[in-house]
Amino acid sequence: MADNSMPPPPDGPASPSTADTRPGPGPGRALLAVVLILAGSAVTGIAGGLIWAAVAPRVQYQMYTLKPPTAYATNPETSAFIAADGWYCFIALAGGALIGLLAYLFAIRRYGALAMAGTVAGSIVAAFIAQWLGHQASGGPGFNKLLATSKPGTYLYAPISLGSHGALAFWPLAAAGVAGGIELIIVMRSRHQMSADGVAMPGMDSFSARPYPVPQPDPGQPGATDRGWRPDTGLSGSGPPSSG
Repeated sequence: MADNSMPPPPDGPASPSTADTRPGPGPGRALLAVVLILAGSAVTGIAGGLIWAAVAPRVQYQMYTLKPPTAYATNPETSAFIAADGWYCFIALAGGALIGLLAYLFAIRRYGALAMAGTVAGSIVAAFIAQWLGHQASGGPGFNKLLATSKPGTYLYAPISLGSHGALAFWPLAAAGVAGGIELIIVMRSRHQMSADGVAMPGMDSFSARPYPVPQPDPGQPGATDRGWRPDTGLSGSGPPSSG
C-alpha cells in the first residue's frame, strides 16, 4: 500500500510524534556536568581562601611569659576580628556569584535541577575550603609552635579565622541567587515575548478580544424586512416606526 502522507517542510514545525521522540541529554552527561561543577567550585574555594589570607587583617599579639606561653593582643579594641569576617563575606559573595554564573551558562540551562543541586553542593564545598585554606595560609599550622618558642616581648600575628560560621552560607546563597535569577529573567522575558506575539497565555482565555454576536432579526417579525433592518446595528434604515 502506497504511503500518501507528505513529509513536513524543512523549515516548518516538527510533528508531535517527531518532537516527542527526540533524545534528551543523557544522565551520564548530567552527572559529568555535576562533577565538573564540583571541581570548578573547589578551585574557586582555593582561590577565595588564598585571597582571604592575603587581604584580611591579622591581630597582633605580644608575648609575656613562656611558662605557660601567654600572649595578649596589643590593641584589645582592634577591629581586625570583624574585618576578617567581613572580607570573607565579600569573597564569598563574589565567589558564589561566579560559581552560579558559570554553572548556569555551561550546565544548568542544559541539565536542569540536577546541575542546580550540584551548584549548591559545590558552593558549600567552596565555603569550607576557603575557610580552611585561609587559616592555613595565614600561618595557622605553626602558630602554636611559634607561640611556645618566642621570647617575652616578641610581637606575633595570629592567623585569621572565621568568627561567625554563618558567613559560610554566603557562598551557596550567592550561587543559587545568581543562577535562579538568570533563569527567572529568561522565563519572564519569554512570557513577555509570547504575549507580544499574540500567543494566548494560560488562564487568559476569558480576556481574549472576541466580537460580540450581532443580533439577527426574526424573519417572522412583522416589518423586519420592509423597514430595512441593518444587522450591524440592529436598527431600521427608514427611521423609527410610526406610533399608531
